[in-house]
Amino acid sequence: MSQKPDDLDALRTIVTALEPFDETERERIMRWAGEKLGVKNFVPAVTPPTSTNTNNPPAGQGGAKDIKSFLTEKNPTSANQLVAAVAYYFKFEASVAERKNSITKEDLLDACRKATIARPKAPNVVMVNAAKYGLVDNVGTGAYEINAVGENLVAVSMPTAGHGNAGKKRNTSKVKKSVKKK
Repeated sequence: MSQKPDDLDALRTIVTALEPFDETERERIMRWAGEKLGVKNFVPAVTPPTSTNTNNPPAGQGGAKDIKSFLTEKNPTSANQLVAAVAYYFKFEASVAERKNSITKEDLLDACRKATIARPKAPNVVMVNAAKYGLVDNVGTGAYEINAVGENLVAVSMPTAGHGNAGKKRNTSKVKKSVKKK
C-alpha cells in the first residue's frame, strides 16, 4: 500500500527550496507555482487590502518608482517587451495609488508619453500581439494582464540596474550556421 502524502514533509521541502532566495523572489516563485497548480490566491497578501476595488493588487515590495525610470532600466527592445514592461510596472512597481492588475491601450500610450518613448501607431494591435506572443492575457475588452511568462521576461530576462547590461543595446545580428554536406 502507498502511504498518504504528509503535508508537513511537503512544507519542509518547499521551505528548504526557497531559503536561498530573497523575499521578492520567493513571492514570485510561489505565485508562479500557484498559477502552475491552478491554485487561487496561493500567496496571501503581506498587508490586507484597504479597498474593495478588485483592480488594485495588494501592496507588495514594489519600489514605487516612476514609469520613465522603470522603462529606462528595463530597456524594452520590442513592442511586445514594452507591453509586458508596462503591465508589470502597473501591477508590481507603481505606487499603491497607481497599481492595477490590467492595462489598456491608454495606459500604454500614457506610459510611452511619460517615458518619452515613441508611441505605437496601432496600440490595439500591439496589445493583441503581446497576448498572442504569450506575455499578457486578455482579461476583457481592451484590457490585458501580465501573466507568469511576461513576469519572468520582465523580472529575470530584461536588464536591471546593477547587472551591467541596463541600457546596452543587444546584439541582434544573426549568425549563419555552417552546414557540412556529406
